[in-house]
Amino acid sequence: MIRITDLTEERFRTTYTKDAYGNRIRGEEDYTAIRKVRTVKSGPRFGHFFIDLIFFQIIIICFDFVLGMIQLAIGEFAPVGLTIELFSTLSGILLYPLIYFIFEYLWQQTPGKFLTQAIVIDEYGNKPKASQIAVRSLIRLVPFEAFSCLDDYSRGWHDTWSNTFVVKKSELEEIKKLQKEQESQN
Repeated sequence: MIRITDLTEERFRTTYTKDAYGNRIRGEEDYTAIRKVRTVKSGPRFGHFFIDLIFFQIIIICFDFVLGMIQLAIGEFAPVGLTIELFSTLSGILLYPLIYFIFEYLWQQTPGKFLTQAIVIDEYGNKPKASQIAVRSLIRLVPFEAFSCLDDYSRGWHDTWSNTFVVKKSELEEIKKLQKEQESQN
């Protein structure tokens, strides 16, 4: 299977030649070039992050509510209360990548990506492996990692280090079409 970074497309470029009198004549020629993968821009990516953050905060609040109910049922026994507070703090840190992993492993999308019709794919345009999604999810814990997606068409650290791409579903359809055409030519 052809990697999405190796796909080619036909393009046109402007050429200039001179006639017998030295006049510059403009022309066009077609050529084959590597097709750039059209990843999702920084604006929608920030939207994904913001929507996902709200969604995850709701889940963590519900989880903390359940822990609080357990603490009330047990009573105000100090060591248990401290243990539950520690567990609540750690759960917030651990649930964040776990929720990303679950959503991207099952559906290749988080709630934010679902709303913008974006999808996570691997270098062949397929569903990423569990190991790639695990790396992708854990890298989100790196401080300032969210700022690595600020450039337009930037893949971000969690995409680059896990060798994944976030593209629109329409771009994925175009990639699959080009892969099929170019594989049949080879």
